[in-house]
Amino acid sequence: MLADAGYDVTLIGRERHIKYIREQGLRISGIWGEHVIRNIRAASELNANYEPDVILLTTKSFDTENAVRELQPLIADDSVVISLQNGIGNEEIIARYVGEEHTMGGMVITGFVTLQPGEVEVTSSADTTKIGVLNSEITPRLRKIVAIFNEAAIPLDAVDNILMHIWAKALFSAALNPLSAIFRVTYGKLANPHSFAIIEALIHEAFKVAEAEKVELFWERAEEYLDYLRRVQIPQTEKHCSSMLSDIEKGKKTEIDFLNGVFVNLGKKHNVPTPVNETIVRVIKFLESQKKTTRFHKIDTRPEIRE
Repeated sequence: MLADAGYDVTLIGRERHIKYIREQGLRISGIWGEHVIRNIRAASELNANYEPDVILLTTKSFDTENAVRELQPLIADDSVVISLQNGIGNEEIIARYVGEEHTMGGMVITGFVTLQPGEVEVTSSADTTKIGVLNSEITPRLRKIVAIFNEAAIPLDAVDNILMHIWAKALFSAALNPLSAIFRVTYGKLANPHSFAIIEALIHEAFKVAEAEKVELFWERAEEYLDYLRRVQIPQTEKHCSSMLSDIEKGKKTEIDFLNGVFVNLGKKHNVPTPVNETIVRVIKFLESQKKTTRFHKIDTRPEIRE
């Protein structure tokens, strides 16, 4: 979308997608309109000659450290790396390598499905994407980046409390992502009283961890967030299945350590029991361990929410 708006964009990705994009262009369909993007450089590895102003990091969370280590030589005095990823802790990893002044956090909650290599359908958006600097300032550079995204028809907001948005997204992801994968159902099915009772328990644990960690949330009590999840977020995404389910079905590693696993680790740090989240982590890791021996029956094709 940025390339289509006339900006100089280089896409780094997997060769099976990149080869198609180089030859045929990147095809986008869905709620952001129909596009065939041809004026975009596409490569499967970094080039030392790149001089990026803005780096959008969209790897899986467990790849953050390797990715930012490779990116480090490309960071100039005025460069910035924006994490558009799942989970908690990516920004801290990025800042460790490039400095907090070169780091921004982001929260993305847009649904999409990869139809085939080089072709993506944008299916829904539960909210605008949020980005912000880690010291909570609304800087001129932040405003400029937001203006560029919106000019490219990507709904984006600058916020002065990005960590609150990241934790809010983590609550959403930790509640729905692993249970969708374990039960192999859409998010809407998780409103069932039996599954929602599990969600209630793990969210109560997460709130106790946040309180011990002195993290400010948008909701004062777990019950307030659970009401919002039931009334607003699940209906908005009821037809979606989690990307974690897709990862397990494809025999890939999941991001569970950066979702429920964060609550478990912080719970141990503060001596806060998190038995439900720990059980969820163990179940997902068991499913990961079966990737070479178990064939999963896929349910109907559906979009994945970008968590």
